[in-house]
Amino acid sequence: MNKTRSAALAALALALPATAACGGDDGGAVTLRYAFWDDNQRPALEAMIAAFNEDHPDIAVELEQNPWEDYWTGLDSRFAAEDAPDVFWNHVSRFPTYADNGVLLPLTDYIEEDGVDPSVYPASLYDSWRFEDDQYGLPKDWDSIALVYRVDALEAAGIDPATVGDLEWNPVDGGTYVEFLQKLTLDAAGNNALSPDFDPENVVQYGTAMSSNTGQTDWWNYAVQNGCALQTEPWGDYAIDAPECVEAIQFTADLYNRWGVAVPAESTNQPNGGVPGDYVVAGQAATALDGSWTLSFYRDGLEPGTWAVADNPSGPAGSGTVINGLSNAIYAGTEHPDEAWELVKFLGSEEAQAIATDMGSVWPGVSSLNQGFADYWAGQGIDVTGFQTAAEGTTIGYPLSMNDAAFGTAALDEFNQVWLGQKDAQAAAEAVVELANAE
Repeated sequence: MNKTRSAALAALALALPATAACGGDDGGAVTLRYAFWDDNQRPALEAMIAAFNEDHPDIAVELEQNPWEDYWTGLDSRFAAEDAPDVFWNHVSRFPTYADNGVLLPLTDYIEEDGVDPSVYPASLYDSWRFEDDQYGLPKDWDSIALVYRVDALEAAGIDPATVGDLEWNPVDGGTYVEFLQKLTLDAAGNNALSPDFDPENVVQYGTAMSSNTGQTDWWNYAVQNGCALQTEPWGDYAIDAPECVEAIQFTADLYNRWGVAVPAESTNQPNGGVPGDYVVAGQAATALDGSWTLSFYRDGLEPGTWAVADNPSGPAGSGTVINGLSNAIYAGTEHPDEAWELVKFLGSEEAQAIATDMGSVWPGVSSLNQGFADYWAGQGIDVTGFQTAAEGTTIGYPLSMNDAAFGTAALDEFNQVWLGQKDAQAAAEAVVELANAE
């Protein structure tokens, strides 16, 4: 252990109670607690831990799963009680505050001493876990947003699925994308939204479904397709009141209120509304912009061959999507930092991530394994390369900000009103920026 790491752990020992500060192995077996939120990934996690234990039989790993809605409040409570899990899934929306508050163990020295090669990961993903010259996580996966659609709905509307990847939108007349959604929006008599006989008060299938707490699966994607940057720079101010951002927000609202091709916001506004996949699986919507992390939901709800994934529509600035990813992080107060690092290092390795990839769990953090993930889903009768195609266009990352909580609260309140047609997009964007940047 070098001097930098020794000094960091010594300082930590002074800051924590003796029961939380003693590190390393006491000569017997060590048990690590590992927290995560997506139970769909449990089989892959269990398989990876079994492989880890082949080389580390004296390190037991206990999985602790809580759903997203409870995960963060539970984790914050455990940080406060100095009883957090040794290793846990981290999200970039929480990472800045956690790193600044000192609850994450820096991994820089471990990475250098063990010769971990960062180049196996996309640079943008790896760098998103860096704070004040220290690395605090290794990428476990990546995700993007793409257009999920029901094949039967397109066929019934006379739409060739091969044309879906060529859709375009604009804020003036909606472009071919809105026309596509209008063809898929049907009333009880079978008229689509382009028909003069269409009854907007009696819709049985909408062209699309949208819902997002912040914008990750809806208007953020239209924003990047319209040339909007959510922030002035990483760690900088929010800038969603810029004209190109407001246009994207207004376009999203128009899908609800001007063109009537989206499941009404009264049903989908968060935090209590349904999520896009609910409506697609139930047949109440033909498409949804949705995250790659939802693939297993569609697989479990729809028959193979009845649904597919395509690239997002292109906007005035071209195609694009939001790219995000998770990391495995280590609690700064763990009693077993070296053993926790061994687990995190393994989970970030090609060996471990190949296990998850071959089970179709997530797009892997290790870039060379992407084809294996696509191959798994092809074997399930689903072409998921639309997510990868979207990620190869113009992208923006999930905002890195100390003010994420303020932004999220303000965005949910303000934009819920916009989606309901109760507030102007410009006024809402300005209110969110003022509240978020004031923190």
